Amino acid sequence: KANLESAKLVGSILRYSNLTETNLINSVCKGADFEGASLKKANLKGADLFSSFFEEADLRDANLAEVKNLTIEQLAGAKTLYQAKLNPELIKRVKKNYSYLLVEPKERTDQTQ
Repeated sequence: KANLESAKLVGSILRYSNLTETNLINSVCKGADFEGASLKKANLKGADLFSSFFEEADLRDANLAEVKNLTIEQLAGAKTLYQAKLNPELIKRVKKNYSYLLVEPKERTDQTQ
């Protein structure tokens, strides 16, 4: 658990980082690259996510309520939004266009025989 409340992460490369349960309340993440990052249970309430990149990011149980500058297009490539808290307008658009992101993800089990 890291505390990055109000941190200035403009343009940061956070690809494949483990940010599980990280406090990112009111952080400025403009242009940050969260590709493949684990943001499980992260709190991004009030964060500015203008042009941030979430391709294959795990956002399950993340708090994305009251974030600023987050678009449906930014979320479209996420790995999952299962049980994430989203603004009402955004959740409506996700349900309409990307409902698969709201389904509980199945963990991959690679079995070799």
